[in-house]
Amino acid sequence: MIDQKLAIITIHDINPSHSEEILTVIEQLNKLKVKYNLSVVPYYNKKYRLEDYIDFCKQISSLLKNGDIDLTLHGLYHEVDGKIEDFDTESKEEEKQEIQEGLDILSAVNLPRPSMFIPPAWHLSRQCIEALKELNFSISESMTDIEFIQKDKKYILHPVMNWDQQGDKEKNKQTLEQNKEMFYKRIFNINGKTNGLFRMAIHPPHDPDDALQDQIEMIKYIKEKEGYELIKYSDLLEVYEEGDSNEVWIKNV
Repeated sequence: MIDQKLAIITIHDINPSHSEEILTVIEQLNKLKVKYNLSVVPYYNKKYRLEDYIDFCKQISSLLKNGDIDLTLHGLYHEVDGKIEDFDTESKEEEKQEIQEGLDILSAVNLPRPSMFIPPAWHLSRQCIEALKELNFSISESMTDIEFIQKDKKYILHPVMNWDQQGDKEKNKQTLEQNKEMFYKRIFNINGKTNGLFRMAIHPPHDPDDALQDQIEMIKYIKEKEGYELIKYSDLLEVYEEGDSNEVWIKNV
């Protein structure tokens, strides 16, 4: 097993409808000087198509230039009329078509083609994995695992630290204490000996208002006290390929 402390921070639901909240989170992460990921929704809620928001796309493109941020694909619509987009029960061709449409929109606005896919509902069917493989994606993520698609390898991990469980800021307030309890008393209550891969998902549109402060404090904690290296998904692929050549496995949290 890889005896490393690695952390992946991802801002989800990147779309023009919540640009102010998203840019606030980005500003806070940039102050920490850490690597992170932006998970983009090309046609959010079938209302916000990126091609209609060129200035927003230019802001995202500018952020990607410094090399510390990866772009990932977060479905096509994310949700429609309050229903989360499903990549778990549709046919392979249906899922492949939606993913390809998302890629086409990103290409049209000159954003880079992602090699990482995160389903909005955190679940992926085997047929969707096959679709992603045919579309040359390298990594996919669900709530409890990461899959290296082209290698046919899956790693079971501790669930993602996530504040958006009900798609509503008010309803999600219950996650504030739940996540602090999980983080400080369960995940990192092992006398500084916790190794493995820690993941955090930040959802600016739906996280409760006080979540960002907690998220920043947690990131500082794992970086400064626990000594975790914060990486992008492309970095994780390099870690995997380096380890795979030596028959090494990523250690679970």
